[in-house]
Amino acid sequence: MPPPETSNASGPPPATPANAGAPPGGATSQPARRTWKGTAARGMSVAPLALAVLAQAGVIGQGGGTGATAGPTSSQAVKCGTGITDYQSCHDHYATGCSAGGGYDGYLNALKNELVDPTGQPQHAFHVPDLVALETQLPADLTKVDHETLEARMNALGEGEVSSLNGYLYYAKDGGAESSNCLLEGADNIDFHIGIGPDAGIAAKAMAKTPGLSPAERSQAVIVEMTPHWRARFEPGWNLAAVQKAVGRQVYVVGQLLADNEHDDAKDDCAYTGAGGRGPSCWRPTIWELHPVTRFLVCAAASCQENGAGAGWTSLESFDPAKTGAAAATKTPGPAGPGVTAARR
Repeated sequence: MPPPETSNASGPPPATPANAGAPPGGATSQPARRTWKGTAARGMSVAPLALAVLAQAGVIGQGGGTGATAGPTSSQAVKCGTGITDYQSCHDHYATGCSAGGGYDGYLNALKNELVDPTGQPQHAFHVPDLVALETQLPADLTKVDHETLEARMNALGEGEVSSLNGYLYYAKDGGAESSNCLLEGADNIDFHIGIGPDAGIAAKAMAKTPGLSPAERSQAVIVEMTPHWRARFEPGWNLAAVQKAVGRQVYVVGQLLADNEHDDAKDDCAYTGAGGRGPSCWRPTIWELHPVTRFLVCAAASCQENGAGAGWTSLESFDPAKTGAAAATKTPGPAGPGVTAARR
């Protein structure tokens, strides 16, 4: 099980705006609330964009898309319809995103697309090695497309629960076109893929930029992701440039715990133990992530408390490296991490 967080207070859910309109493809639809076992058990709201409209109307329409489509409460993968111009049109009408062929894990995408309550407090506190170690507890029969059938077992591991992560920011990059965002591109429509590592020395090298991190060093970083519709709804000041300014710093991240089984293969997952084991170019130590990120603090001092409290921590949008000096934090938080050597189940 994930390590418990010392505080489990939860604030009230934010107000949810109403969004009306017709989806791409023509059918009237709004995404309905999806309640995940882990979050609901602790009173955390996962408020979608149009909950107010659905609650008032008392009906749920059909999802957008071409051909046979899933209702907005379904976890079915669907093909993209016409008229998807931005994150709003995507996430207003596609609970699972969409793709050209409709071939992806719809349950996984619906989980990624939750509008997790930004006031939700962490139920579990991780350091990077903790999150890597959780890989060994994944169901042996997890594949790229069967997440929903394992829902109960994944919930028992903490999936869907708000969790925290303390570590160092190794890198941040453009996530590119993904089915969870209807294959859209452009800074406002994509996820930010953010690598959080365990080692202060590697972080200092990342900050210096020259010579930069080796693939082996980058592969020690677990992934957290900022999603476009969550950013637009709750943190419009978050952008990729702001995250990249904090590279090398100690960071405290809060978000929804999930296992991104899309990367459950030798090519991506360095903890993969399927046929042939991990690949020579694997780039992440576990498929576990915090996704979406709901809080991101940067340490502007030599070191900061690992629970995100106390002096030194500042919000991402307020962080100014010019006012903190060039030195990265010098204290490695938590126990020494197993890096990419952790074995998968």
